[in-house]
Amino acid sequence: MAIQKLVLDTLEDDDYELIAIHSSLASYRLAFLLNKKLSLQLFRKKEDINFEYDDLVANFPLYQYDDHFQYSTYNLLGNKFKVKIEPEKSIPGELFGETENTYVTKHLIPELKTVDYFLKIDTESSTLSSKSIVTKILDISQVITAYTIEHATLKSKNNLIFE
Repeated sequence: MAIQKLVLDTLEDDDYELIAIHSSLASYRLAFLLNKKLSLQLFRKKEDINFEYDDLVANFPLYQYDDHFQYSTYNLLGNKFKVKIEPEKSIPGELFGETENTYVTKHLIPELKTVDYFLKIDTESSTLSSKSIVTKILDISQVITAYTIEHATLKSKNNLIFE
């Protein structure tokens, strides 16, 4: 009997641009400013990106805009999820009964912990210039910095697949 072998080299990686954005703005405010500056219509999806960890579920905000004329989809993703961990109950009357609040931070892309947001642009058009988009993003005064990332080098690039 003959041995059959399937070769998966013909499958291409997803073709998209990934822009890292450093900003202390809330996600809805950044989406608003990106809509103004880039002439987009980003809107908050009904469901966020959810990841289950050992002790908690992290919800990363997701904003999306489908540009039907340019055959592009823009996704604004939060990279950080910060949650307050409730301290164990202390005994009343204890001298040092007050405990400090502790927070746990989870990241969508753990190898890029300093990035606050990602702008993922799926496109079928070759006319998209990520340099001009980055330049427009840098014109927003509340954005600290923005730059493109080579997504093929990321270890956790599968976290960017959410549809």
